Formats: sequence, C-alpha cells, structure tokens
Amino acid sequence: MRAGSALLHVGPRLLVVQDDAWQAWWIDPQRRRLTPLRLKGSGKRKSKKKKPDLEAAFVDPSGAIWILGSGSRPNRCRIAHIALGKTPRVTVRETVPLYQALAAVLGATPNIEGALVWRGRLRLLHRDTGGRSSAMLDLPLAALCGKIPQMLTVTRCDLGSLSSVPLGFTDATRFGSSMIYLAAAEYSRDAVADGPVAGAALGVIGRNGARWTPLRERDGQLSRRKVEGIVLDAGGKSGWLLTDPDDPGQVAELCRVQLDGFSRQHAGSRPAR
Repeated sequence: MRAGSALLHVGPRLLVVQDDAWQAWWIDPQRRRLTPLRLKGSGKRKSKKKKPDLEAAFVDPSGAIWILGSGSRPNRCRIAHIALGKTPRVTVRETVPLYQALAAVLGATPNIEGALVWRGRLRLLHRDTGGRSSAMLDLPLAALCGKIPQMLTVTRCDLGSLSSVPLGFTDATRFGSSMIYLAAAEYSRDAVADGPVAGAALGVIGRNGARWTPLRERDGQLSRRKVEGIVLDAGGKSGWLLTDPDDPGQVAELCRVQLDGFSRQHAGSRPAR
C-alpha cells in the first residue's frame, strides 16, 4: 500500500486510507494482516492528476466512517460514506458546494488534511502552503449530507516551523478534552505539488493552551518522515502513525510512537519518538 493519508481505530482493527486510489485497507495490528476495502471502481492506483486525494477520515457518532478528499482540485471534492455491518455499504458523494464554501472563507484553495467530530461539530483541518497559516474550520455535521454549508468558526493556526519551514496540519484525533494533531514541515509552493520534508511534529490543543514537540527517531535524530495519520492507544502514552513517502515506488509505513510525559491534561516538553 502506498500514499498513506489517514488512519482510524475501528474496534480491534486499524483502517488505513491512501490518497491515490478509491481503496482503503483494514489492518489487524496483532497478526499484521491486510484486507482491502474497495470504495469505488477497481480500487487501482491513479495518477497524480486523476487521484481522489483522500486525505481525512473520521468516525461519526453513529459509528459510520467518512473519508474526505482534500478539495485541492475539482476531482478531489468527493466524500465516501461507509456504513459498517456484515457487509460494509460504501456511498461516494459529490460535495462541490462544501468545498466552495471552504474556499470562500479561507480565501484560498482548500487543502483538507484532517477531520474529526469536535463537541458535536465537524472539525476540518486545512493545511496551507507558501508560508500562509493553517486553519481549523468548524461546521455542522449535516454539511456532509448535502445541506447548505454554514461555517461556525474559522481559526487560523500558526503551528511553528522546523528548519525555517512552516508546519502544516496533516491529521488529528481526539483524546479526552484535547485535540492531538500531526503536522509536517513540507516545502511546497501550492496545495498540489509535493516538496522536501524538513521534519514533523505532534501537538496538543486543549484547555491548557497549545503545545507541540518535534517527532524524533529512536536514536534521537529529527524524524523526516511525512506522517499523515495518527491514532492513540488507551491511556495516550503510545499509538500508531502512518506515513506518505510521496513516491509511488515506496510503500507507506505504519509506525509505533511513544509519547513521553503526555496525559489527558497536557503534553510534556519531552519529545515524541
């Protein structure tokens, strides 16, 4: 599997989303067994211009799964809805009005990289490029079902930088009363082009403010993996990360991460690795 772009914990399994095909993958983390979940058509990998660019995923209060395109091009404005059961039912929807509304409030092409349910609302994470700030956009969950989109709040976020390259959102998950997010420092001129990655970070936004720390490898060196998916284990001291190497010749990586000094109330100053 290539181009890992979102990660969910659904029961005992992980659901891995890739951005270059209408296909996701179930992973049994104990047996390391992969099972494909076709979303549309053949599920085969598409070229960069034709790919759906599925970049965000979340589970709604009913237990259904939503997978969202980034919105960075017209063909990337589709959303997949998965009703789980003995046989999952997948529905792919055109949601151009939603992405048009996002573009209007952002004043730029949307580049949605993360999504989660936050206090009963849908929270979308926009990763901007070219030195502009990322943003959190909160709107009603009904916006995914064809309702006229109504923005509730738009929050611009300065996530800091690594090696003078601004960090931008790549995914997020909820933990207790906090939002845990991933960010990558990718030098890119726009929302479509890929670029070199100077590093990545894990951050927390909660009642005590916001903090972040760079991701490091086991040897202490700054990690340059482009991490695009995160789920945490119970207790929040470890979890899984998913990478996208931006190279169709390389497979995505499923990584274990340890969070030192993290609890439901705060993120400590020690690095994640």
